[in-house]
Amino acid sequence: YSQFYLIVLQYETTISTKKLVSEVRALKKPVTERYDTNKFDFRVASSEDNDRLTGYLHNSVSPFGLLDAKSVKIILSKSVEATPFMWMGGGHVHCKVGMATTDFITALSPLILDVTEPRTGS
Repeated sequence: YSQFYLIVLQYETTISTKKLVSEVRALKKPVTERYDTNKFDFRVASSEDNDRLTGYLHNSVSPFGLLDAKSVKIILSKSVEATPFMWMGGGHVHCKVGMATTDFITALSPLILDVTEPRTGS
């Protein structure tokens, strides 16, 4: 398990903490090596941790060029895997990076996990 995860998801979805715990917990096999679900406490990283690990400011984080890439595991939402092209943060609040999803997967070898659900409301 990692202390920090960077999750890449579609804008029209939201992270499901329940799915996230289940998927990350299932990374350890056999079952005897898995943590109990109550050992997980996922939340948004503090600004200090974000700055130290990514080098990017709030709302400008990119999965590329992380300052401490060894400490941050990248998760690509399974719903994004099916899309041919994706956009993501480009290191500045007004900069986005677009690329083929297959190229993203090849470049970063993310964990591809079912961790999102459709966004509801307006």
